[in-house]
Amino acid sequence: MTTSRIILTTSKISILDIDDEAESAVSSLPPCKLKWRQKQLWVLPLQKNEQHYLPPLQSQSWLSNCLQRSSVGLVCIDPNVGETGLRVWTNACEQAKKKAVLRVPFNSELSSREKLFRSRLRRVMDSSLAALLLLILSPVLLGLMLLIAIVSPGPVFSRQLRAGERGKLFQVIKFRTEAIHKGQVTSKMTHFGKWLRQYCLDGLPQLVNVLRGEMSLVGPRPWKLDEVIRMTQEERRQLRLLPGMIKLHQEDMRSHVFGSQSTPVL
Repeated sequence: MTTSRIILTTSKISILDIDDEAESAVSSLPPCKLKWRQKQLWVLPLQKNEQHYLPPLQSQSWLSNCLQRSSVGLVCIDPNVGETGLRVWTNACEQAKKKAVLRVPFNSELSSREKLFRSRLRRVMDSSLAALLLLILSPVLLGLMLLIAIVSPGPVFSRQLRAGERGKLFQVIKFRTEAIHKGQVTSKMTHFGKWLRQYCLDGLPQLVNVLRGEMSLVGPRPWKLDEVIRMTQEERRQLRLLPGMIKLHQEDMRSHVFGSQSTPVL
């Protein structure tokens, strides 16, 4: 079994105490290296010829404590660290309240002022329309929240990690459609959840994501982490786009990337 390893390529190494309390082990975290760049931490896959390893990472809380006590403001994660590595690092960033993004291919085409103006104008329009729709649909949203709480007691909303514009990681907010068993969300949908999915009502809370600037009203759906990992370097250029609530040619694009085995995103 391969031991998890981390390389810290910097002249300064901060030594932190490891909590002695029971913690969840991260034995399957693939080897990776860290680079510091002006308060940015880059998480990159480990190359075979690199040596001088730090002690193995034993717990996610230890990693979260390191991030929390550091001056890092942004964590840029290379998708090539694998799905397990992505989830460990994104969870640690969330616990430490650090912003996390995926590393996307460099765009050599500089944005013109006109494109920048259009992008900002679109964001203002999206935010304004999202706020208006939230206000108009507030009775419907409150009614659906009440019905979900009655039909299936538990969390009203579900949050799913997705990759957005320029690799930014964020939580997509939806109405919960899955059943609750022994306090845990299962993969089985409730009858009311199926009805919500049928009429696409489960995605209405994504208006909050639009209001935050994480999504647009119209555009490609945000990508799952496992889909990003399976992308080629060229296909990851699609991560530059701002995702949207209403999809445009999404199935064709995903079929091109993943073939016939592509699965729906939301």
